[in-house]
Amino acid sequence: MSLVVAAFAAACTTSEAPVYEAQQVEVSSLMASPGYAWFPAEMSVYTPATSAVESIQSSFDVKDQKVVIFVKPACSCRGTMRLFPQIVKTLRAAGVPDANIEIWSMRSEADKQPYAPTITITDLPTIHVFRNGSTSAIVLESEYNERNADSLIAAAVTR
Repeated sequence: MSLVVAAFAAACTTSEAPVYEAQQVEVSSLMASPGYAWFPAEMSVYTPATSAVESIQSSFDVKDQKVVIFVKPACSCRGTMRLFPQIVKTLRAAGVPDANIEIWSMRSEADKQPYAPTITITDLPTIHVFRNGSTSAIVLESEYNERNADSLIAAAVTR
């Protein structure tokens, strides 16, 4: 009888749900990884507007600004497959160093990420522009219309 009780008690233990953490990914890794062939493919066909590139070039402060992108690379949504690479292409075309572009790969909005609790992620992808250590602007997929990634990031950088 005691063996049955012990077996039943052991079977009733609960385990906690796994906690996932965002992983930082370098732009160069995305460009070279066969699993992300869509990333360089989208970058190669996208041409940002000259005015947006020039706006970023004239206003981006390498010492005080960075762009932090929270994304779910496995998602086939337009924000991941189009907006995300188009924003990176625009930033690179403007000469923003890869060191000033942080990409955080997440499984879901609930993943632990290094900017919590200051930033709560409610949508993926989400792009935060930081100035002097604080968010100065946010770009959301809901603002994207398939043609305005360059103007969205240019407006965010100049705020």
